[in-house]
Amino acid sequence: MLADVKEMKGNKFVNKYVNIIKKLALQFEDEKFNDKSEVEKMSGYNNAIFSILKCINLIY
Repeated sequence: MLADVKEMKGNKFVNKYVNIIKKLALQFEDEKFNDKSEVEKMSGYNNAIFSILKCINLIY
């Protein structure tokens, strides 16, 4: 993610990580994560992406 922040232009980065958030949301809805540590890890990843997107554009 940090490499992408440095190398990608804003819109490309946003598109990539919005798609990742959407995929994670579907996996959470379908309860694809069974292990508590995996849920916490993916939730943290989701929150990190959201925080970065919010810094780029407050709409997210």
